[in-house]
Amino acid sequence: MTCREFFLFCVHNLYPMMKTTKAVFAALLCACTIPSVAQNQAIAYQTQGSPVIESDSAIATRFALQFADSLVKAHFYQDWNTYMALSIPSAIKYYGGKEAFRENVVIYYFRNEPKVEEKPEKCKLITLMNDHMDSWQCVIEKVRDTWINDHKAKVYSYLVGESLDNGLNWKYIDVSQNLTQNVIYLMPSVFSSLPIPEGKTVYEN
Repeated sequence: MTCREFFLFCVHNLYPMMKTTKAVFAALLCACTIPSVAQNQAIAYQTQGSPVIESDSAIATRFALQFADSLVKAHFYQDWNTYMALSIPSAIKYYGGKEAFRENVVIYYFRNEPKVEEKPEKCKLITLMNDHMDSWQCVIEKVRDTWINDHKAKVYSYLVGESLDNGLNWKYIDVSQNLTQNVIYLMPSVFSSLPIPEGKTVYEN
């Protein structure tokens, strides 16, 4: 029933029972308002909880950082099985297989063993690229807060990561354990345009 039809109904049928003109218009106002409120509530309900669609780059970024953080923590806590699983296969092959690769990683760890008060390095994504297909690559900056010769310092080093399934799963090489110019041998598939910074140590004060 439209507002006009309801109004005529009120005038012809309900008016004798209503004492004032205000009552008629009050009834009319309610009849016209309720459908609008209900409609607005329905619209609000439909828009509530609408799924937020992530872009491919946002998904790739989120997973790249998650996997990098797992690699860093595996190295810090000497979980070598996890570290190996998150390392790029071509790097393992470059060192002559799993045992030789693991030995090299362990030697590097004890040469730079974290001090008791240290925590795992913090990770920050600084570059993310893809080849317009399912392959993504990234550079992750690691920041280690440590002490060197009784001086507080921040050590900046870098991971280079690759995903072959549109950013969902990542494997890495740790450039700090190698020379930057050796990346092409450790990871032959590295994008030629991927910028890889040199590591550095910054002393406070």
